[in-house]
Amino acid sequence: MTHLKKSIYKFSNKFDTAAARFTLRHPYMGFAAMFIGMPIFILGAVCVSTTVIILPISLIFGWV
Repeated sequence: MTHLKKSIYKFSNKFDTAAARFTLRHPYMGFAAMFIGMPIFILGAVCVSTTVIILPISLIFGWV
């Protein structure tokens, strides 16, 4: 369990460093990624996860 926590922390740290470096090198693309790309990604993830959860329930109850 400790190894898993350390590997997640290590990945998170590398990702944060890479994102900060990208934003410093490309400020306009970083702005677009943060304020346009991330909300679209989050909405897509919510849509997919809702479909994965609700579709089997709707098939069980015969709503589809």
